[in-house]
Amino acid sequence: MTLFAIILQIALDVFMSDPNLSAGSLCGYHPQDTLVSAAPKGYKPFYISHIARHGSRYISSSGSDCFDVVDTLALYADKGLLSETGLSMLEDLRMLYGISKDHFGALTELGAREHRDICSRMVRHYPEVFTGQRRREITAYSTESPRVIASMEAFLGELAVREPGLEVTTHETSWKKKDPTSQEVCGFYIPREDREDFRHKEKNISIHTKELRKGYDLKGFEKRIFSDPSKIHSPTVKYVARNGFKCFKTGCVTDPETMPGPGKYFTAGELYYLWLSGNLHWARYLRSPGYESPFTKAYGGGILAKIVEDADKALAAGSPEAATFRFSHDSYLLPVMASIPFEGTYLECDEKETAEFFQDYRYVCPACNVQIIFYRKGDKEKGKVLVKFLLNEKETLIHGLKPATGVYYDWAAVKKFWKM
Repeated sequence: MTLFAIILQIALDVFMSDPNLSAGSLCGYHPQDTLVSAAPKGYKPFYISHIARHGSRYISSSGSDCFDVVDTLALYADKGLLSETGLSMLEDLRMLYGISKDHFGALTELGAREHRDICSRMVRHYPEVFTGQRRREITAYSTESPRVIASMEAFLGELAVREPGLEVTTHETSWKKKDPTSQEVCGFYIPREDREDFRHKEKNISIHTKELRKGYDLKGFEKRIFSDPSKIHSPTVKYVARNGFKCFKTGCVTDPETMPGPGKYFTAGELYYLWLSGNLHWARYLRSPGYESPFTKAYGGGILAKIVEDADKALAAGSPEAATFRFSHDSYLLPVMASIPFEGTYLECDEKETAEFFQDYRYVCPACNVQIIFYRKGDKEKGKVLVKFLLNEKETLIHGLKPATGVYYDWAAVKKFWKM
């Protein structure tokens, strides 16, 4: 079996079991693992640093033109060129457009619930952080995006229900206005004149998309949707498939149990074909030997610098800070993950193998998050501080840094590692 066949088989297996995962960054949040390893003897959690993407959202206003495919299919329906399956697809797309048209870019109810559930699990797993007598203050930051603010409000609303005595301070910030607090959620500001140079220095891993798709096409989709494929031009088939695929992501972010999703009209192989280019687009943020995207360094590195600064303030004797919560976007979260760097975001493989080792839905799904849980021995405010890292609520290791024990790292060693 060739390398490309192996990579394709991995994707086929995943999308056959859960087609909605092909929606990538719009697939809905599914915590990968919420098991909690026992802390070293005598150590208890006392502070949490948390950064999350907004929850599931409707298709953004910038991508709303994908629904123009409704008009395209309607034209072919009028000509009698849609099969029964094609007519069904047209009706589903009309329904999804009706649901989305007044909400482009907005947080869905599912998105709010994702953050409430994350908060609920956090409080349940680390109650000591939120029930101490002295540490009663919470600081939260968000970008000025309405969906991000709504995600923060959903999370903090759940926290208020579970621990009503906490004192919460919130900040809404915008990097566009060079707000000093924007580093908390966006990292270092990149001047407009530097952006093109940054893009020029980034790897373009998506150039391998065509090669990875070799031997596969949309002929099966064409035959299922159109009653006379011989009268349909190939670019039209690709347009309908790609934009229909984008539209069906709406089902994943509203009610995936009942709404039509990508799996209703596309096979697992077709979903791989449609998913691949988007996945490789995200891969430009990943690190590899001798390479770090300038955007990863600016965004992820900038946010990490604030995480360290805020955490060290919280670690100081007499600090009342129990947690720092940040709410942002996927284009900042993946750089944070790669800057740490988590296992799986540092790739030592051929670029053509990227899709085998990195799948976007495992990292930049809606409500994706990074949690750093800080531990001390008993109530002592001096001595070694241990931390563990959660990626989408799964205990995760740092590439290139050995833990002090199990999944727990010496905080001093982590900071030294990040300065390398």
